[in-house]
Amino acid sequence: MQRFVFAALLAFSSSIMAAESTGSIAGSADAGAQIVIANLATGEIIGIMAKCDGTYRTEGLKPGRYQIVESGPHHAPREVGVSAGREAQVDLAPASKAHNQCK
Repeated sequence: MQRFVFAALLAFSSSIMAAESTGSIAGSADAGAQIVIANLATGEIIGIMAKCDGTYRTEGLKPGRYQIVESGPHHAPREVGVSAGREAQVDLAPASKAHNQCK
């Protein structure tokens, strides 16, 4: 029983440390838009899609500088810093454009 409790506590503390060693990016975009996030140091690329209400969020990012761009001809790339245990807010579409298209 003691071994089980110790193993459970060890697993729990490891997951907490992992969550605190990464950051996230969230914000608004056009509903359903494809968003590409690139780690500028490693070149790692993540693709996500904005929800039907225009919000997006990605977690588990290593601290560093990222370039984020929404698909489409009129969207310029943005750079953002990600810190451990923090969420960077990057709104890619004005609030008036990121209206809810959920049905």
